[in-house]
Amino acid sequence: MPRYSLRIRQGESSRDHPVDLPDDDAVWHEAAKICRDLIRDAVDDLRDSPVWRLEVVNESGTVRHLFRLTTETFDH
Repeated sequence: MPRYSLRIRQGESSRDHPVDLPDDDAVWHEAAKICRDLIRDAVDDLRDSPVWRLEVVNESGTVRHLFRLTTETFDH
């Protein structure tokens, strides 16, 4: 079974979570589920680090999927 790494980044913080899943489709769904679970906590930190990313990386180090949440503030 292929090994993937789910790399979560926000600002200087980065965490990798290895997972063994059968294919890209299965890991996409797993990453989407993790995004749903983590998004509430990520939003709290977006003012200080305006980009949150979850990268799905395969065994060869290629990014297969990218989930990204960004914020922007515009002056009036």
